Amino acid sequence: MEKVLLLNPPGDKLYQRDMYCSAISKANYYWPPIDLLILSGLLKPYFDIDVLDCITEKLSPEKSLERITQKKYKAIIFLTGTASWKKDFQFLARIKKISPETLIIGNGDILLFKHQYFLEVYDFLDGVILDYTDSSIIDFLKKDFSSLRAFAWRENNHIVSRLSPSKEKEFSYPVPLHDKFPLKKYLLAQGKRFPFTTVQTSFGCPFHCTFCIASTLGFKVRSIENVIKELKFISSLGIKEVFFADFTFEARRKNTIQLCSRIIEEGIDLTWSCSSRANLLDYELLSLMKKAGCHTVLIGVESGEEKLLRKYSKGVTLAQIEQAFELCKKLKIRTLGHFIIGLPGETQESVKKTIELAKRLKCDLASFNIAVPPVGTKLRSMAVEKGWLKDEELEFDSSESYPVMETSTFSKEDAWKWRKKAVRSFYFRPGYLIKNIFTPRSSYEWRIVLNNGIALMEKYLWPKFMRSTK
Repeated sequence: MEKVLLLNPPGDKLYQRDMYCSAISKANYYWPPIDLLILSGLLKPYFDIDVLDCITEKLSPEKSLERITQKKYKAIIFLTGTASWKKDFQFLARIKKISPETLIIGNGDILLFKHQYFLEVYDFLDGVILDYTDSSIIDFLKKDFSSLRAFAWRENNHIVSRLSPSKEKEFSYPVPLHDKFPLKKYLLAQGKRFPFTTVQTSFGCPFHCTFCIASTLGFKVRSIENVIKELKFISSLGIKEVFFADFTFEARRKNTIQLCSRIIEEGIDLTWSCSSRANLLDYELLSLMKKAGCHTVLIGVESGEEKLLRKYSKGVTLAQIEQAFELCKKLKIRTLGHFIIGLPGETQESVKKTIELAKRLKCDLASFNIAVPPVGTKLRSMAVEKGWLKDEELEFDSSESYPVMETSTFSKEDAWKWRKKAVRSFYFRPGYLIKNIFTPRSSYEWRIVLNNGIALMEKYLWPKFMRSTK
């Protein structure tokens, strides 16, 4: 059987690349890339699959290259994204030079929307996956080009691109090869048990936030039976924890209720976390989720300024946000709030409101991100049109890289300064520190807290202290 390698390329930072998003890990957390997991399931009936996650294995480019070139692969499928694509492409070009017969196939946010450009400019790139849940990758590797639905490739010196909107509301795929991934080397910021892995129950998002790539992907849900089959397999491996990596786990209430009910009925012993929207959460649904094993919900808050929420079509009010967090607190479900600093229209006053809201919500964890214009989104089109950035600016990150977008009301320096201030003022409050010190935790949870606490101090507290002593 021919061999295929699923590759998360090496990097000088903790580049998280999956679900057509890419960023640098803010602390020391890192989870299995869901794209590669799903592709392992799709490909396993037809090929011998190897997995190499160079990031979590902490492999240098040289060590990675040595590992890869020891075997002969029909194809290498790699992840990339706006946060790391230049380094990724340099590395993949080296592989192609050593193994010219190996097909190099990419998957990632920047390739999804710019595949024509990258296939034209980079001759080592043989193909681009345009939907990692679709079986087109199998057809391409088998040279059945007539069946391709979600793929771009080079044929007779021409770029061919096919991306047909899915007519099916439900999809499924063979159970991924979770046991091929180095699960004991991943760390989840909101995790409770160890080891853990990721699972996806839907693709895309039915909502229309203008700053988010998810709204551009369409939306489809996965068969409940297919998900349950995967969860049973995961449990049989001794895995105790799952992160449901959907953009919006509760996007279809009926499906969420069915899935949680089946988890309870089947007695599947897994604890889990998921991402949601405040306006989808109510007492009945949250109670069922908790009974099924949910311990943490990640909620996109974005801003403490109501006008900005409306401007970017968030479709959620501050009242709904506060109610959702209050319900989670009542049911003893932990929360992680996502916040964005620097959206066009942001001011000093609005960012202050966002920081105060994060504190008022009493999130267990808070993720403060710098506004970036993802390729393919309405925000990017607006940013280019207004001159807030140039269209050729394709390398950026919402967490640890310097901002790329600047408006008349909020400069790049403002965004950089206020994000750091937000992290410090949220995480280093005496009340927050005392609460975390006296919260009962397992040894694994203490490991997460200490690892991430040290990382936050090194990035946000220690540099400030050093400047103040000079």
